[in-house]
Amino acid sequence: MTILSVILLAAFAGSCFLLIVDGFRRRTGILELPFLAGGAMAGYLLPQAIGVARNVGMAPQAGIYKALIMCTLCTLATYFGWHWHAPDKWLQPSTRRYSNGGLYALGIVLLAIGLVGYLKLSALSGGIAAHYSKQGSYALTWSGLPVVYYFFSMYLMPAMVLCSLVAIKSKSIVGLIAPGIVVAIQLATLIFLGRRTDAVALFLSVACILYFSRGWLPPRLLVYALIPVGAAALYLAPVYRAHSEIGNDPNAINDIDSATTVHSVLTGTRGEFWTACYLIQITDDNFLYQYGIGFYNTFINYYIPKMIVGPDVKAALLIPIPVADHIANDYAWEIPLGMVPTGPGSVYQQFWFFGAVLYFYLARFLKYLWTRSTVGKDLLSQATYALAATAALASIVNDFYAIYITLFMFWLPLLLFSRIGLISGQTPVAQPIGLARL
Repeated sequence: MTILSVILLAAFAGSCFLLIVDGFRRRTGILELPFLAGGAMAGYLLPQAIGVARNVGMAPQAGIYKALIMCTLCTLATYFGWHWHAPDKWLQPSTRRYSNGGLYALGIVLLAIGLVGYLKLSALSGGIAAHYSKQGSYALTWSGLPVVYYFFSMYLMPAMVLCSLVAIKSKSIVGLIAPGIVVAIQLATLIFLGRRTDAVALFLSVACILYFSRGWLPPRLLVYALIPVGAAALYLAPVYRAHSEIGNDPNAINDIDSATTVHSVLTGTRGEFWTACYLIQITDDNFLYQYGIGFYNTFINYYIPKMIVGPDVKAALLIPIPVADHIANDYAWEIPLGMVPTGPGSVYQQFWFFGAVLYFYLARFLKYLWTRSTVGKDLLSQATYALAATAALASIVNDFYAIYITLFMFWLPLLLFSRIGLISGQTPVAQPIGLARL
């Protein structure tokens, strides 16, 4: 490991530590973006960075330096974006009034859409039980119908959040049946498929719901104890899921060597940080900066279905540009199938080191939602933050475009529904009313 690597690793670790400590300074800090982002960076990308930096020659040395600098800049941008002065209008009580019945009904509609997608996706594997087997979800080819059905199944979590917030604030036990269905599906996904993002989404959204609706927060000692467990789980999940699916030998889970798995990361693994090093260096070598075009192309790729418009129309909508992960390069490097570029890597491809500024604005967006949720008591902001918190973490450690899911599939549509009066009402949602009127 070079001296410069040590210095840059220390800077990256220090920026993560800053976010984590900042979160512990406030009672609600464990649900705020700085703490969550610091924990995600320190628990996931930092150990990988240590392993790659220790193995000289594992990735381009210049790429390692740049990836470390970029991770530090993105982490600091998140901190300053969150703590930048909040405008006075953010601090005003919400003047929006929502219809409890309308919001709950919308949640039921989203639940129906999500269940259709989930059941259709499961049917491709032979049914719900088969979906969680070793011939199920991970055996599917993720193109065409599986992608379409998965897209619709993503509405399960928004349905759970909306219905839960309304049911708890309305003191309706019956109203919790609908979100309970989603929780059961998410738990099955966690237990049998070992998906990390789904686990984070479930636990974090439930924690936000309980705080926004009842002011409940987990004890700090519990959080302290779970931090190392959560960090280790990030790396153990792929090993766990190799044995957890129905049809595999569940006893093999007991034989997982946690210490060896975690140690292998610290000694160098071809994971997300390693990928970012190559993408950043290849982008530099070939001057492949996209200057924002990637945001447009990603939107087209995510939300314009080829099965409806046709491949030719979709291709015509895209702006053709060379990208670092699909171009011949001096290292004969190819991005592994299913690998993600990391948030810092994806924004570097757009605007060089200036791409870190995007995390300043991402943090501002989350701070707006948090302020409107806690000070303004705005239910739409509460529901959005409960979903956006997980998406923001994925935008940091996986791919910046992960925030698109919350923005375009939930927040903007609900904002539109609110503006045109589809979910508005005369009764503030915080006032208990009976869901029996639905």
